[in-house]
Amino acid sequence: MEVDVRPTRLSSRWFRSFGEVADPVSEVVCFPHAGGSSAEFRSWHRYTSALKVTAVQLPGREVRLGEPPFQEMTALVDALAPALKPLTRRPYAFYGHSMGALVAFEVLRRFVELELPLPVALFVSGRDAPQYADQEQVHHLPDAELLERLRAWEGMEPQELSQYEELVALMLPTIRADLTLAETYGYVPGPPVPVPVRVLRGTRDPLVRPGDAGWARQTSEDCSVHDFDGGHFFVQDHERSVVTFIESALGASAAREAGTQ
Repeated sequence: MEVDVRPTRLSSRWFRSFGEVADPVSEVVCFPHAGGSSAEFRSWHRYTSALKVTAVQLPGREVRLGEPPFQEMTALVDALAPALKPLTRRPYAFYGHSMGALVAFEVLRRFVELELPLPVALFVSGRDAPQYADQEQVHHLPDAELLERLRAWEGMEPQELSQYEELVALMLPTIRADLTLAETYGYVPGPPVPVPVRVLRGTRDPLVRPGDAGWARQTSEDCSVHDFDGGHFFVQDHERSVVTFIESALGASAAREAGTQ
C-alpha cells in the first residue's frame, strides 16, 4: 500500500508558533518534556531574529486538555508525523528535551522511512540516546511518591502543582501518561539517521550519562556535545544561551549548504 507523503496544511491542533520572522533561516520544531507543553517555548522567539519557533501541542494539556494523552510511542508518532509533513517544504530542525528528545528522534526515523525531506539537525537535551532504557522507572508510583520524585528532578513539577491541589489532580494523570510513554518505550535498532545530532547537556543532570550519552551511535553524520551549567531542567535558566546556540548552529548549516550549491 502506498503512503501519501505529500505535505498537508499545518494543523493548529498539533502546533503553536511564537513570534513572527519574515525570512527565517530555519524553523525549529520543539518537543516538550514529560508533563510539559508548548508554553515551555513561548519566550524563545524573543532571543532570535532568524528562527521561526514552533512547538508541538500534545493531547492532555493546554487547548487539548480534554483529549486523552498518549501512553505509547508508536501511536503518538503515527498521529504526529503526518501532521508535521508541511514543515518539510522549507529548512527546519527538531529540538526535544527529555521525553521530547525521544519523540523527535522517532518522528525523524519515520520521516526517513517515508522518504520525506529531513531536518537539517536534531537537537536533544535531558535524555540518554534511545538505545538506553530509563535509569529509573517512576510512572507506576503512587501519587504522593511520584510528586516527591518529580520535585527531586528540579522543575519537573511546576510551582503551581505544589500550591494548588486542584491543579495537581488535573495535571498528574497527563504527567503519569507521559512518563509511561517514555519509560515503556522500546527502542528498535535501525540504521543511524543521516542528520547531525547536537547534544545539549546540563552539567549536573542526574538523569543523563556523561559525554554524548550514546547519541553518536544514532547518526551517520557528526555528533557534538555542548555543556550548560545546571541540572535536568537547565534550559529554563539558559533560554537565551540555548536559542543563541541553536541559531548559530543552524546558521552554520545554512552557510555550508549554500557553499555546496
